[in-house]
Amino acid sequence: MSTSQYGPQYAYRNQDQQPVTMGQLRWYMEGMRHARLATVFGILSIFSLGVLFGPLAIARSKKAEAYGVPAPEGRVLGWVGIGLFVLWVVFFIIYIALIFTIIGSLPESGRTSA
Repeated sequence: MSTSQYGPQYAYRNQDQQPVTMGQLRWYMEGMRHARLATVFGILSIFSLGVLFGPLAIARSKKAEAYGVPAPEGRVLGWVGIGLFVLWVVFFIIYIALIFTIIGSLPESGRTSA
């Protein structure tokens, strides 16, 4: 353990820093809560409804940054979830259009009549 000229209790303490107050700690903990929720919503946006959880992740990330806690994971995961959802919707529309094109190109004798 290193010692300073003021004794061992001040060896690791930066002399310019003030002690953290309970208000500052609560403020930081609230920001951390929003950052964790942003990450959870971002992960959910990738694996489920990106259109729902993506904006929630981005909003929580902004709220965490308003508290002074950086939350880039939630923001990035939210945008990735939204992008994947948009790609899934485009793929689904192309798939349905392909099905209708194939059905429309069948000859009349191949169709069944009800």
